[in-house]
Amino acid sequence: MIVRCIQIISPATGAVVSDHPAMRIGAEYPVLEVLAGNDRVLFRIPDQAGSREYYDSPGLWNAAMFAVVSERLPTCWVAELKNGNLSLAPREWQRAGFWEDYFDHVPAAVAEYERLKAAILTES
Repeated sequence: MIVRCIQIISPATGAVVSDHPAMRIGAEYPVLEVLAGNDRVLFRIPDQAGSREYYDSPGLWNAAMFAVVSERLPTCWVAELKNGNLSLAPREWQRAGFWEDYFDHVPAAVAEYERLKAAILTES
């Protein structure tokens, strides 16, 4: 799934802003995960190379920021409905604690992220 940024909504304030260091209006981004619940939809977008000191820190962004360019869904995505929230992502990323392990640089989680991100990007 590929999306194009049509507006930037600040993750901190929820306000529409003119720019953000991690996002550019008009740029296209692969979607790694879709989360829906609590009256909002979020897309997990990987860091773009060069946007920071390199350590991929995939962020969650309001889906209202984007227009869908390619509707093709990665074959590794599965749907999970838990506590009224829907997740479309690789099963491995849906386990409790995965993202905490990833952001804590646990080697197994980082390796799992890199492997599945590569699979998603190949299919995008």
